[in-house]
Amino acid sequence: MPTSDPSALAQVVRKYSLANAVKYDGKADARAVIGKILAERPDVRQKARELIELVNATIEEVNAMSVEEQRQELQGVAPQLLEYHHERRAKELPALGGATMGRVVTRLPPEPSGYPHIGHAYAGYINWFYARHYRGRLVLRFEDTNPRAVRKEYYDAFRDGYRWMGIDWDKELKVSDDIPYFYERARELLQKGQAYLCTCPENEIKKGRRLGIECSHRRSAAEDNLARWDDILEGKYHEGEIVCRLKGDMKHPNAVMRDPNMLRIIEHRHPFQGDRYRLWPTYDFAVALEDHLCGITHILRSNEFASRGELQAFIRSLFGFPQPRIQEFSRLNVEGSPVSKRQIRPLVQSKIISGWDDFRLATLTGLRRRGIIPETIKELTREVGLSVAQPVIDWSIILGINRRLVDPMANRYFAVADPVPVTIIGADPRDAQLPFHPDFQDRGTRGVHVDSRVFIDSADAKQLKQGDAFRLKHLYNVRVDKKSARGVTCSYAGEEVDKTETKIQWVGEDNLPVQLTFPDVLYLGEQPNPHSLRVENGLGEAAMRALKLDAIIQLERKGFGRIDRTGDQVIVIMTG
Repeated sequence: MPTSDPSALAQVVRKYSLANAVKYDGKADARAVIGKILAERPDVRQKARELIELVNATIEEVNAMSVEEQRQELQGVAPQLLEYHHERRAKELPALGGATMGRVVTRLPPEPSGYPHIGHAYAGYINWFYARHYRGRLVLRFEDTNPRAVRKEYYDAFRDGYRWMGIDWDKELKVSDDIPYFYERARELLQKGQAYLCTCPENEIKKGRRLGIECSHRRSAAEDNLARWDDILEGKYHEGEIVCRLKGDMKHPNAVMRDPNMLRIIEHRHPFQGDRYRLWPTYDFAVALEDHLCGITHILRSNEFASRGELQAFIRSLFGFPQPRIQEFSRLNVEGSPVSKRQIRPLVQSKIISGWDDFRLATLTGLRRRGIIPETIKELTREVGLSVAQPVIDWSIILGINRRLVDPMANRYFAVADPVPVTIIGADPRDAQLPFHPDFQDRGTRGVHVDSRVFIDSADAKQLKQGDAFRLKHLYNVRVDKKSARGVTCSYAGEEVDKTETKIQWVGEDNLPVQLTFPDVLYLGEQPNPHSLRVENGLGEAAMRALKLDAIIQLERKGFGRIDRTGDQVIVIMTG
């Protein structure tokens, strides 16, 4: 299609806006729609600004429609796109290989060096699901053998995050409590000549591994290694001066097998062990031994650890330990929202974000503040499953699932941004009854007294012209007499509801200040998103005074949101 055919492009924009809205419970997402358009019409890439304006305008129209109206129009213009919207069948995770009822043991193995994120919830739910499905056991194991990285608050953050997800565990432990056991096993390897102590500088060790060159210490006698071992424990060596290395294969194609470090000195106080230990096991040595101590039968983890699995299996084989079954899946990432501690810490320190619970992040505290519920993450996990592809989840998918799940539980309220007063002539005072939820009449209504003045959103007021008729939702019809800098004056125009009429939400004179915060992705590709946060100030209806912190609501025509602050001013984080 030529780019000179604006009507044809408008039709493409319309059909994909409708399809996305129907797919995600009535609310289309601009980025997802643009992606579909560009796939069909790559010729419009050079007119990105005009396309974005057209998409935004179309989505505003489509999102104002009911889901049934959207579905009916989509049926007429592109019925083939309705194939995605048949009755949903809940997905379940597949059967677990080698699982025996009552004997499955899985683990939650977080390093308490930051706050948990959606990837931890994804892997955590998988491990929890299989432990419960097979009536087995789940171990919460804090892998805290790097005292420089761990902090007490992070232990609590993981406990809180897992509990919020509805994940419970049968046993909790800290790997740092088992240091004496690691010492015993390391001494055993030194005695057998399967490990050695190395005093080479770190850069030389790295160079030797890269080139596949053995270290001279590799040929040290077991007696010499054991004497040095005792010297380490007596404090005669300091950080960076000596490491315990496993005898692997310096020519191995997998670099982690080239005489890896098993223990190293870290001179830093541990939040629970204090200064009791100076010699700490590396991740692979600790994991291999701890999985045996915990009786883990199935290791269910993201495939970022795939290269290390061979080393951990080798360590277990040296001690004659049974090998657990390993099921790997791809790490879950959310487009535009970093989850890595290395990425988030600078954002916190530079105050680009407010903290680890910033609602633009995919940390569990951030998701919770945004109004994402645990069931959304669970359903997302079941949808993705044990995929080995690299899933980068668009926010529109998370928000679409969340909207569908919170819709039945979220009561409706009115709020207007940058409010404009509307004076109504000819209407009797009345108490309007606004339903809390259109599909659940048993929840009742909230009463709003109206004399002769209400407030509407400035965006709605700008669209009005003299002579326009519209309906104040759940109240009555009015007609515009005049507009001025001081507001809009209207005349009462009857009670009858006309489905074709413009409907505008409003708040009465008994109201309270509200602040609506609309988050977006932090990054667009590699670049920071300058529009990742938008704030609207306005008025909310009086019934919002009764809302409690964390309540999930729907502000009509604005979207779902979570109450972030109550009191004289209500702050709502808009979920989307």
